Amino acid sequence: MKKIPYGISDFKRLQNEGYYFVDKTKYILEVEKSNSFLMFLRPRRFGKSLLISMLESYYDILYKDEFENLFGESYIYKQKTKYANSYLVLRFDFSGIDIDDVEDSFKEYVLDILKSFIKRYNLELELHTNPLILLNKIIENLKENSLELYLLIDEYDNFSNKILLNSKDDYNSVISNKSSVFKQFFTILKAGTAGTDAPVKRMFITGVTPMTMYDVTSGFNIGSNISLKKEYNSIVGITEDELKDMFTYYDIPKKYLSLCREWYNNYSFSIKSQEKIFNTDMILYFIDNYIQDGDLPDELIDINVRSDYSTLRDIIYTDNKLNGNFETLNTLIAGESVSVDRLVQDFSGLNLTKDENFKSLLFYLGLVTFGESSLRLKLKIPNETIKRIDIDFLKDSLELENIFSLKTSTLSTLFEKFALAGDLAIFEFLAKEIKNASSLRDYIQSELSIKAMYLAYLSFSPYYIVKSELELNKGFADIFIKPFNNYVDYLGLVELKYIPRIQKCDRVKIENLVKQAKIQLEQYEQDNLVIEYLNEGKKLKKVILIFCGWELVEMVDV
Repeated sequence: MKKIPYGISDFKRLQNEGYYFVDKTKYILEVEKSNSFLMFLRPRRFGKSLLISMLESYYDILYKDEFENLFGESYIYKQKTKYANSYLVLRFDFSGIDIDDVEDSFKEYVLDILKSFIKRYNLELELHTNPLILLNKIIENLKENSLELYLLIDEYDNFSNKILLNSKDDYNSVISNKSSVFKQFFTILKAGTAGTDAPVKRMFITGVTPMTMYDVTSGFNIGSNISLKKEYNSIVGITEDELKDMFTYYDIPKKYLSLCREWYNNYSFSIKSQEKIFNTDMILYFIDNYIQDGDLPDELIDINVRSDYSTLRDIIYTDNKLNGNFETLNTLIAGESVSVDRLVQDFSGLNLTKDENFKSLLFYLGLVTFGESSLRLKLKIPNETIKRIDIDFLKDSLELENIFSLKTSTLSTLFEKFALAGDLAIFEFLAKEIKNASSLRDYIQSELSIKAMYLAYLSFSPYYIVKSELELNKGFADIFIKPFNNYVDYLGLVELKYIPRIQKCDRVKIENLVKQAKIQLEQYEQDNLVIEYLNEGKKLKKVILIFCGWELVEMVDV
């Protein structure tokens, strides 16, 4: 049985050491049909580094004698192109640049790579301690000797994104400043593509966002950004068919496919494609754990996927208050989609408080994906894993700014009482805490605000998956508390109603909202999903919460 390539991004090692390989070599044909100079963006942990390594193995002239060994079982073996193993390959990976000493670290890294390149291809030229001068010398040498270069850059924006989230001033100095070594580096590369017999014939650059490339654009204009093109929707990541093949190979019960869809699927990177993509890292993590234990992982979210999104809090916090980006996050967590006129492909890292830039950033980070098509683009949270990461981001932002925090031990105790006895105290506890948090009141302006807070803290429970706006019996439930543990006795349906504080919260209005909510709850409980749980012996709690502004004025146990 082949090994799971969890954490493996070396294509040659993967093939030589018997790792499972999801064959993406057919995309080499698409790459060759495209512009010669390409930029490709995807969220972290989708397999970009393995893609770069595959391209290196395919195009590097030094791997010519290993072609059959590396590609003999793949699609491209019988479709081999004339450019296979025909280039010198210069490959960079900027993920290891030290942001505490970024310029020296960048120079040192580039210099080491260039020296290795010279030695690897036995180029006859004098070394130089300045990497920019040495890069120029290499390009001149290749041109003089009629040698052709394929340039690969992986994680081009890794260190720059880290700098941006720490300090905008440092980012501006390192990336945007005319004299920055990074900008000069790309200027030299651009020069290597121009003129008669230019040696730099092809480039393939990967990253997460277009921000850094935008901010160095005066130094380098990339030929084509293929990130949102339909042909490349599944060039990395795992498709439904590819996952089914993996399940069959490793003899994993098909019943777990639906679990993987709920937690790891639903990414879409082209509005013209209907195909949904699973996150590669998440799938490999799941399968690797299943093979080791013969059961589900204890924790369905890989700790490596829980990136430190709390550093994004500066983007949602300006002028000593949460800005409109916080409202965007609230809306998403509440189960709604957010709209943009277009996905921005050319925005600066120094302008992230602009609404469309922030929403586009969330897309590039993988925190939202394309939703249903309409006049405007709809963006939504793709799956349960990302919803929980977004929720962690929201909770961290509130706590770090001393706006709202809860005792998690109290929350755990109350959730346990709900799970085993159907006790509704947890709903009153959350309402009381929201009311008492005076700093939070400015942000409680709609039902969505209240719902997002409930979803954020109810999702703290390991016993349940908490859904919002889930379709049940041709309606959409505000909150569905779905069991995720066989030992819980209760599931929950919550209908939340909101009365703005500027309106009068009289008994007639409250009672009318309660009647309306009861009708909706009766409709939802007839859904097959709810009935299945009841047939398994679970008990259903139906709860109505009526809020007037930030205050709970009525709770009904239906």
